[in-house]
Amino acid sequence: MSGSLQQNVGLFPLSYRIGTSAPGAQTLSLNLLVSTPQQEVTGTASVTQAINPPLDLHFDVWGEYSYLTVMSPGVSKILITVDGNQGGPHSNSMTGLEVRLVVGTDWQNGVANYRYFDGQRWHEVNGVPAQQVESVSSRVQLPPLEPGPVILPHPPIMPLYAAPIQSAIASGDLAQMKNLASQAKQQLDQHPQLQSALEAAKGEISRLERR
Repeated sequence: MSGSLQQNVGLFPLSYRIGTSAPGAQTLSLNLLVSTPQQEVTGTASVTQAINPPLDLHFDVWGEYSYLTVMSPGVSKILITVDGNQGGPHSNSMTGLEVRLVVGTDWQNGVANYRYFDGQRWHEVNGVPAQQVESVSSRVQLPPLEPGPVILPHPPIMPLYAAPIQSAIASGDLAQMKNLASQAKQQLDQHPQLQSALEAAKGEISRLERR
């Protein structure tokens, strides 16, 4: 395994829906690719609302995450901070989105504060619930054995990284430790597919950063 590939085996996708379930409420959709070795995130986001005229803003986002560790019997959290614009961090576009999302160590649910620029002024939204939603499974096209394309689905990339496992061990949560151990074993068994998915993800990151 090459050094660069070994450093990035902690890549996994996350998608969050941030907002209330009230009819017509504003929604922030956050789709991230998490790199655990660097504790960095990249991806896309959209802010939508069914008003007249409708709100429909889209951003390229990037940022980082960190662990908010407290002494027992407190509960540790993960803080995800991202900024967004049109074109990514290396473009000349002004920042139009700032998100601060706090979730549990299982990455599932949390609370977010965010602000966005609608082209005229900044708007702030605070203390809204965030819920992880299912990421889209990756797909790869292989050479067909018979006429016509053959599309074989890959299972979603499972998280394989040390910090949540260490956190589960420290908490003594047997169910969580078993779940993470099972996911890690599945990912190790599917290592060839992980390599292929990783190369595809790296290519997409490079493409977005060049925009």
